[in-house]
Amino acid sequence: MRVFITGASSGLGEGLARHYAEPGAVIGLCARRAPLLAELAERVTARGARALVYAADVSDTVEMQKVAADFVREAGGVDLVIANAGIGIAHETLLGKSEPIAKLMVVNVIGVTNTVVPFVPMMLQQGSGTLAAVSSVAGLRGVPGRAAYSASKAAVITFMDALRLDLQGTNVHAMTLCPGFVHTPLTASLPGKLPFVISADEAVEQMTKAIRRHARTFIFPWQMRVLSKVFKLVPEALMRRVSPAARTKSS
Repeated sequence: MRVFITGASSGLGEGLARHYAEPGAVIGLCARRAPLLAELAERVTARGARALVYAADVSDTVEMQKVAADFVREAGGVDLVIANAGIGIAHETLLGKSEPIAKLMVVNVIGVTNTVVPFVPMMLQQGSGTLAAVSSVAGLRGVPGRAAYSASKAAVITFMDALRLDLQGTNVHAMTLCPGFVHTPLTASLPGKLPFVISADEAVEQMTKAIRRHARTFIFPWQMRVLSKVFKLVPEALMRRVSPAARTKSS
């Protein structure tokens, strides 16, 4: 198994890397924090897999093209790409702060396309592969206090849906993973009690099962999947009442 993962230095990315690290596997670890990647590479290697480390920024289009090409060359191909890198920002939209929003859009949207698109020709050439992008339940509808985050995740869902249609009949699959609240460093700064929150290990288990069965848009945990059926029908007044408190820190 040849797997390339962005946002691999912590949280879901780290968990996914550990899951796929088995004898004979080649795991591409991509994130900005080189020291954390080096530590993870040691754990991946200890499990019998080969770790390829890329201290790179997913928002850099040229750099990510080079990273993708290097991984395919070193691994001899690619079976699975997981575009997992993403950030959240403090709720400061009403203060007129647009710079954090621009940064979030670049990482959460352009970072996904920078990760996924370079691998498409390589997968088409070999006639197989899975492209998975991590979105969020927040991408299903605009959520108060998370305007930019919701918009970025909605863009990811739409892009991967269209890409899947483009890949029809090629044996290359594009899919989206939409978690609810997961205990990770990204959610650590969220105030208040999080509804239906699950552990990172549980999230990784559900994500990898969805990848294995070639799901299209996988919403989890099950409570969020059920609620998603009526999510867009909920009146705005109720959305304001039931939504968790807005993020107070960027991460």
